[in-house]
Amino acid sequence: PARPVPPEPAQPVFSQYWLHGKGPAPAGNMPVAVHLSPGRLTFGADLTGSGLLLTVACGPQPASGQVTLDVPAGLVVEPAGGPTPLCYELAGGGYAAWDLAARVRPGTPAGRYYVTARIEDDLGQAFEDATLITVGEPPAPPLDLPLTELIPLIEADQQAAAAEVGLRLLPATLTVGAGQRGEFVVELANRTAAPIRGECQLVSPLGTWPVLSPWTQGFAVAAGQTTTLCYPLRLPAAARPGSQWWALAKVMYFGRVAYSECARIEAGG
Repeated sequence: PARPVPPEPAQPVFSQYWLHGKGPAPAGNMPVAVHLSPGRLTFGADLTGSGLLLTVACGPQPASGQVTLDVPAGLVVEPAGGPTPLCYELAGGGYAAWDLAARVRPGTPAGRYYVTARIEDDLGQAFEDATLITVGEPPAPPLDLPLTELIPLIEADQQAAAAEVGLRLLPATLTVGAGQRGEFVVELANRTAAPIRGECQLVSPLGTWPVLSPWTQGFAVAAGQTTTLCYPLRLPAAARPGSQWWALAKVMYFGRVAYSECARIEAGG
């Protein structure tokens, strides 16, 4: 019999994995996927009246299960017909779809909130998709504006997205003796108004990868909180004193990607 496929190290796996720029489909080739659309909703003075489309689709093999919605405090997202379990029973190549109603409770603070939909497959992996809901922020700029008006709005929107997380790789210079151990620490701050989940990879040049283990980790950070991730390394005994190379942290969550500044690894004498 075929051996089970090891799950991805970061769970749940993001359904739109290509937005994270990390290569081919996840382990198991994603036999079932979940999606939320659109990817962004904006609430200003009017806190009601927006909708989402939730879909689940599978490959050649049948799939069954239930979708779990993770909705931050202050928001309400539920099936348009009223609260009901989001169960699916799909034949090969089938799909299911639900209309969801979204609203913001009065008094909810302004901020950026992520709503997620999550499922599991028969290989033991979880998959999720996310929609960004902004409260009290400008909507995404319409692309039919004149360029002189559009470009400043796009820049402001990109700056707001980049400010969702704070990211540092420490220390800036790590000196390790040949055959000795050292450690990088990633500090990740969640500045959104909702929990975020994802994956943090330590990126370094080809030839240095065996030095780092693990080189990628999953994470979950509550709203307004900071977490730390540790990346131990060990230089080979034959490392040449004075040799140097770079490393940086790549953080991926809900279709977003952020990079730290580069740090330096140096082989001590």
